[in-house]
Amino acid sequence: MMKRDFLYRFYLTAMTLFLAMSSFAQDIQIGAKGGFDLTSMEFSSGDLNKSNRAGFFIGPTMRIDTPVMGLSIDVSALYDQRNVKVGTRTLTQESLVVPAHARFGVSIGDLLGVFVCAGPQLSYNLGKSSFQWEDVDQYRKHFTFQETTLSINLGAGAKFGGNLEGAVYYNVPLGKTADFTWDTLASELQDLDMHTAKSRTNSWRISVSYYF
Repeated sequence: MMKRDFLYRFYLTAMTLFLAMSSFAQDIQIGAKGGFDLTSMEFSSGDLNKSNRAGFFIGPTMRIDTPVMGLSIDVSALYDQRNVKVGTRTLTQESLVVPAHARFGVSIGDLLGVFVCAGPQLSYNLGKSSFQWEDVDQYRKHFTFQETTLSINLGAGAKFGGNLEGAVYYNVPLGKTADFTWDTLASELQDLDMHTAKSRTNSWRISVSYYF
C-alpha cells in the first residue's frame, strides 16, 4: 500500500509539473489520438508461459508548446482495449489511460520534425476486472486485473506539417498489473494444491495523432 501511494504521488507530482509548464505555453493544440498496442504479459511463476496479444486505443489529446525551444508536453485521455491470454482463455481488459509526456524535438525543414518523449501513465480499469473459470480437468482458475496501475512511457516520433504526428512508445509498469491463482491435484495427497502468480504487462504502442 505504501509503495502504491508513493507511485500515485509521483504521478500527481508529474502532472502538477506539466500543468505548471502549461501556464507558460506559447501554443496549445487539441486533437485526436489512436493506434494499437502489442502486450507482453509475464508471470512470476515458471509454470506459466508469457502471452502476447494486440489491442487498440483512441481518444482526445492535447499538445502544449513551451517557450523553451524544442520543449513541449502532451496529455491524453484514451480508451484502451486489449486482450491477454491466460492458459487457454483469452481475457479482455478495458481501461481509461491517461499518459503525460515531456517532449523534446527538432525541426527538419518546414514540414518535418522528430522528437523523443517520456512520462508517467495512469490507467483505470473500466470493464470487468475479475475472471473465474474451470479448465477441462475442472481445476479452478481466478485472474484479477489491478483496478489502477501506474507505468512509464518512453517514446520517439515524427511530426508531419503542423497537424499530423506518428509515434512509438514502450510502456513499463511500476509494479504488478494482475494476480492469478489456480489449483491442481497433488497426486500423493489426493488433494488440491493452490498456486499463485503475479503478472507484469509491458507493451509496445504505435499511435497517430491529428491536431485540429
